[in-house]
Amino acid sequence: MLLVIKKNTTIKLIIKLLGILILLLGLSLLIKPEIIFGWLEDNMENTSLYFFAVVFRLGFGILLIIVAKESKYPSIIKYFGYLAIIAEIIFIFIGHECFKDFFSSLISYIKPYASLIGIIIIAVGAFLIYAFS
Repeated sequence: MLLVIKKNTTIKLIIKLLGILILLLGLSLLIKPEIIFGWLEDNMENTSLYFFAVVFRLGFGILLIIVAKESKYPSIIKYFGYLAIIAEIIFIFIGHECFKDFFSSLISYIKPYASLIGIIIIAVGAFLIYAFS
């Protein structure tokens, strides 16, 4: 029983920490977007960015689906989990070259909306923190 309680507390803490990381990413986009966009543009050729995008989405999606019932909004959290897994599957099917081309063109298109995207990302991070508090 104690092990289950500790496991749930640990998983909730991990989700909250990911929520804080997402919130900080959104704050960075809001305050100084050239940091994020510059880093993405500099590392677009690197296959580790593609690998990280695929693995992180898969892990994050599975984690959200598993712990959704522990949150205040299980159906929304589960939806986010499935959305992350669908994005991961799409990234696998398009491959590294198409991933690179897609995000290179996407970056130039969304740069003018960095503040709005930052606010949305902050809201998603805050929602994750709240949903598991």
